[in-house]
Amino acid sequence: MKKILFIFLIFSSFVFAENCPFCDRKVIDYQKYYEDDISFGLYEYRPLVDGHCLIIPKRHVQRFEELDSNEITALYELIKKTNVAVQKAYNTSSYMLLQKNGKSVGQTVDHLHFHYIPGKENTSGFWFIMKFLFYPLKQKINPSQMQKATNKIVRALDSSIDTSNQISR
Repeated sequence: MKKILFIFLIFSSFVFAENCPFCDRKVIDYQKYYEDDISFGLYEYRPLVDGHCLIIPKRHVQRFEELDSNEITALYELIKKTNVAVQKAYNTSSYMLLQKNGKSVGQTVDHLHFHYIPGKENTSGFWFIMKFLFYPLKQKINPSQMQKATNKIVRALDSSIDTSNQISR
């Protein structure tokens, strides 16, 4: 019985990962602004606001507690890099991190990911809540808009890296 359960679990996770958009190289390449050995950053295909990004581990895990310490560190570093780049690219001053663990709290993609949602100075909390309420009506951005957004963040990331290298010398 244990062997059957083990085989089922391996097979079901393989099938699950095969159908996962964050394990699909086409999706990653289309939306990517950053990638390293452990994590990648994607621009949200239906951004709540300009600069809405996703921070994702490469390894297919469903919940935060499944991450190892190296993955947590890599995701933390990518959140910091994303924040610097988005602040520079979109003139934002604050952000919200959103990460859901389980369908009962609204997780719709069973691959752990963080939503990085920036905010601008003098934006009311009410406006932010209204954006969330109407998010299901939001349309996907087109390929041209996606390329423009990812390029904007890549340029800001590159200039941030150049600046930090100059400072540390």
